Amino acid sequence: MKASNECLYPTDVFLVSCGMGCKRITVSDIAYIEAMKDNCVIHMIDGKRYTQSCPMGDIEPELNPNMFKRIHRSFIVNIRYIDMYYYGHVVLENGMEVHIGDKYREDLKSSFHFWGSRNRNK
Repeated sequence: MKASNECLYPTDVFLVSCGMGCKRITVSDIAYIEAMKDNCVIHMIDGKRYTQSCPMGDIEPELNPNMFKRIHRSFIVNIRYIDMYYYGHVVLENGMEVHIGDKYREDLKSSFHFWGSRNRNK
């Protein structure tokens, strides 16, 4: 258990495996993370990708849940880069479209304030 004055998300950078060493990445520059078998691919907003040999479950607890939401068993997205939400899908700023899994839909919807149509959040 963390002490009450200890920050749960103390850093805005991660070190990720990259070739023969490690690369420092800024967490807020992560657009989304994709699970692929036993690996995770971290997709950055600049288009770079970093493949890590670990399951999604190892990365997810390290991410701030106010910034990152799991929307599918294979995807965690940075909600800052969601450009559009519609009919059970999100479109990211880079054009990537991801289906929202049924069990993740309510948590994602609670992260946003919907204006306009009352039926928009189907």
